[in-house]
Amino acid sequence: AAATAAGAIHMDCMGFGMGAGCLQMTFQAKDVREARFLYDQLGIVAPLMLALTAATPVWKGVLADTDVRWNVISGSVDDRDALERGLPPSPEAAASGRRPIPKSRYSSIDCFISQCALMQEEFNDVECVVSQPAVDRLLAAGIDPRLAKHVGHLFCRDPLVVFEDRLELDDSADSEHFESLQSTNWNTVRFKPPPADPESGINWRGGVRSIGL
Repeated sequence: AAATAAGAIHMDCMGFGMGAGCLQMTFQAKDVREARFLYDQLGIVAPLMLALTAATPVWKGVLADTDVRWNVISGSVDDRDALERGLPPSPEAAASGRRPIPKSRYSSIDCFISQCALMQEEFNDVECVVSQPAVDRLLAAGIDPRLAKHVGHLFCRDPLVVFEDRLELDDSADSEHFESLQSTNWNTVRFKPPPADPESGINWRGGVRSIGL
C-alpha cells in the first residue's frame, strides 16, 4: 500500500530518494583559497535555497508532511550501523573504538573550511566526527587544521563504490580512489579539488547541491 496504517509513506528502495530531481551547480575558483571561501558561502545559503525551491510535497501519490526531497534522500542512503546511529551496538562493534556519526552521509555540511579572517573558529560549533589517522596524516603533510578536519570527516565513512578492476591505482597520479569516497558523501555543498592530471585544465571548485527541481 502507498501508506501504512500509521500514516507513513512506505518507500522501500534507494530509488525513491535518489530518483528525486534537483539542480546542482559547480563554480570554478581561481585557486584553492577562493574555492574554500566559496564553499563556506555556499554552505550558508544552501539551506535557504532548499527552502525556496521546495518542490516535493507528494510521494507515491500521498501528500507528505514535508515539501522538500532532502530527508527522504538522506534516509534512503543512510548506511550507518547501530553504533553509528547512537543505538545499542553489537559487542563486536562496541569493542571497535568507533564513534556515533550524527548524520547520514547525505546531509548538510559539518564544518567551515575557509581561512578568511571573517570565518571565526567558533562558527565551527557542529559536532564533526573524523578519521583521526587521516587527519594526522594530513597535518603531518602540511595541510592546515581546518582543511584536514574537512577531509578527515569524509574518511569517517566507508566507500560505497569500488570497482574490481580499479583497486590497484597509483594514487599520486590518479584521484579515483579519493573521488569514490568524496562522491558518496553527499552534502549540501561539495569542495572539489582538481583532478590529479595537471593537463585537465580543471581548477579548484565549489558546488551547491540543495536546490530542488
